[in-house]
Amino acid sequence: MSAPVVLHLNNETELTRRSRFTGAFRRLQAEGHLSHVPAAPRAELLRGGHRAAVESLEATVVECRPDVVFVQSPHGFPFSDEEVARLLRLAGSPPVVYQEGDAWGGNKRLPASSRSWLRAADAVFSVAGGAQLAMLRRIAGKPVRYVPHTLPLDCFPEQDRPAPPGDAAVFDVVTIGNSVVRARILPRLPGAGERVRVVRGLGRLGCRLGVFGSGWHGPHARGQVPFERQIAVLHSARMSVGWDHYGRYPGYFSDRLPISGAAGRVHVGQGRPGMEWLPGPQDGLHLMRTPREAVDRVGDLLREEQHELDSAAERLRRWVRSRLTDLHSVQFMLGAFLPLPSPPADPWQRIAAQEEHRG
Repeated sequence: MSAPVVLHLNNETELTRRSRFTGAFRRLQAEGHLSHVPAAPRAELLRGGHRAAVESLEATVVECRPDVVFVQSPHGFPFSDEEVARLLRLAGSPPVVYQEGDAWGGNKRLPASSRSWLRAADAVFSVAGGAQLAMLRRIAGKPVRYVPHTLPLDCFPEQDRPAPPGDAAVFDVVTIGNSVVRARILPRLPGAGERVRVVRGLGRLGCRLGVFGSGWHGPHARGQVPFERQIAVLHSARMSVGWDHYGRYPGYFSDRLPISGAAGRVHVGQGRPGMEWLPGPQDGLHLMRTPREAVDRVGDLLREEQHELDSAAERLRRWVRSRLTDLHSVQFMLGAFLPLPSPPADPWQRIAAQEEHRG
């Protein structure tokens, strides 16, 4: 009996071995659980235009006849309702699992292409709760479940190894994230001002601070860092700090939280309801309610012995690697449609129990 086929609609401009969720599907395919057929409509759009991209995707659908279609945040390709409906007819009307990996709100509006797939989806997952769950539920006309951001597999050369000792670090503290407060062509995102207050507070601690990302100025600014270099940058510091946008959404955090955890460094970040299932300070993760609390906690941690920080951070790294990767996320999202191994009960049973009515 052949393995079930999953057509994976990726949203990136180039499909590589490091593309999001590809490492997870590669592992499941190697174990015989499924056959993974990746497609990158956005990349095809940039190469040959809209019509050629649609025709290429239709040919893929006819050839592979998928048992499940996994749609990954389809924001980079202008799908219409009619194109989605035709694709699914050609595929034999398989179930559609939609993963919304972005947070939306303020000046950042959900594209029409995403709405087309939401209306066609059989299951919808969102990395943000609260008002975002409610919005997606209104569009899809069905329940929407929470699924957190997870560690991308095969993206970072260092992610499978323990971190080097922190006492040899170049920085005391590193933070990675753009500043959009002064940008004219980007929307002013919720939480952008709080991120600035965190960075300014860290600067007043008098520690060796490295601020990576676009839009920052001053003596601590280090410029942008390529995605695959993030863990290497995190290894250059004793600890890391992050502050996400969309702080009003329960359960939401960007992929920088699991990436920072996988780096094997103590991480100070933003806490909010719906994150109680994550590890705590004893395991290297400090989630604070306000920018001031985050800065104060960093000040406290700077006074601790580095070997104690390293021990807690190693526990966090092992936890993330064994419980919070793209593999676990795929198992969670597709488990109702395919006979896949279940993700670890801790924490995925608690994630599954997140109340839909938080929307």
